[in-house]
Amino acid sequence: MGPDCLYGLYTSWCLLHHINPSADITFRAAMHRRGIDRPNCGRRMMGPAATDYILASYPATA
Repeated sequence: MGPDCLYGLYTSWCLLHHINPSADITFRAAMHRRGIDRPNCGRRMMGPAATDYILASYPATA
């Protein structure tokens, strides 16, 4: 999962928990401080936030 997907997952998690997400640059800085800013951080999406992110990211097919 790249940095854009990681931020999208984070914003979905925030939405589900009624939390205002931090700005993208703030989120990336926090991930960098924790060593999770690589293009492919080796994380996997799972759970309700992943479902929300995936469904919001891909347009419905007709």
